[in-house]
Amino acid sequence: MPQPQGTIITTGRSVPALDELELEQASLRLRRIAPGEALGDVQRLRREVYFHERGQYNDRSKRVSDGLDACGNTLAVERDGRTVATLRLHDFATAAVQVEYGHLFGIDAFAQAWPLSSVAVATRFAVQADERSKAVVDRLFDATYRWAQHLGVRFCLIACDPFLHSVFEHYGFREYLPPAILPGVDLLRMALVIDDAPHLQACHSPLQWLVERPDEAVPASAWMERTFGG
Repeated sequence: MPQPQGTIITTGRSVPALDELELEQASLRLRRIAPGEALGDVQRLRREVYFHERGQYNDRSKRVSDGLDACGNTLAVERDGRTVATLRLHDFATAAVQVEYGHLFGIDAFAQAWPLSSVAVATRFAVQADERSKAVVDRLFDATYRWAQHLGVRFCLIACDPFLHSVFEHYGFREYLPPAILPGVDLLRMALVIDDAPHLQACHSPLQWLVERPDEAVPASAWMERTFGG
């Protein structure tokens, strides 16, 4: 039987005893799909969440990938070989990402002070309807955070529907610009400063235990406050 494409990510810490949450997480598998690799079952999940849940089953529902899949890393959480959660991460060093998302996220302000390779955007977030549990989402954000650290990312940006505000706030994201008013949808523009230990601790983020370089987060957090306020 052919092996699934992508890189298996082994994360998590060994503990003497496993509680219910950790037992559920133990049944989940993490996979990183590198730029240009086949998305496989991720496409099925995107189609279900973005289209089928909204009652859209026409031919347009088949368009679940775009050109940015070729330059982004896609993180996938799997259970029994089936993708149950996914998120795509790419930095702004790529021209295509700047064109697609630069204006939305005010990337010019970042470019004046930071290398664009240190600013990443998370897109294509999707979780299977019957898998929207803390264990699954924790696993996905854990993997995404670790991969951002590996890439040397200092800021992770995301635009989300207002109903997801509390989810991202729980993990340490904060609104840094007013909502973007787009045709048919309002999007909250939020940022996570990687390794900002005081903030992650204050909001009881599950990511606080993953902090590696808190000293490097101090100037990043201070710059965010000076530049965007809040």
